[in-house]
Amino acid sequence: MNQHESRKVAMQAVYLANQEPDLNAEEVEAKVVATLNLNQLSAYSKKLIEGVLENREDLQSELTSHLKKGWRLERVSQTIVAIMEIALFEIKNSDEIEPKAAVNEALNLCDEFAEPKEKPFINGMLANFV
Repeated sequence: MNQHESRKVAMQAVYLANQEPDLNAEEVEAKVVATLNLNQLSAYSKKLIEGVLENREDLQSELTSHLKKGWRLERVSQTIVAIMEIALFEIKNSDEIEPKAAVNEALNLCDEFAEPKEKPFINGMLANFV
């Protein structure tokens, strides 16, 4: 599994975790393996899932601080939130990808999982952290 595929799996796991916030990382990982019919998670998927879940409050707080006045993260599509959480985690914590490349990867995930009209929003939000 390459890095993009690992990121795609991690994004789906983070989405699931945001839907069921009481699940721990192990439970989320087990559910995503079963749901996506995988043999196992890649090491990079695990790193992203565990990193985002461990830092969820900080990541969401940072994203919220860059929303327009009066907006809350709860109003943003959960798919978009998961994409931005993965990207922000990578921007802040990954030695394996450059921050600009993490933004580009987020935009690629948007192409696969969201509406094209969401790309400028994602790009604008993540640009605050690059």
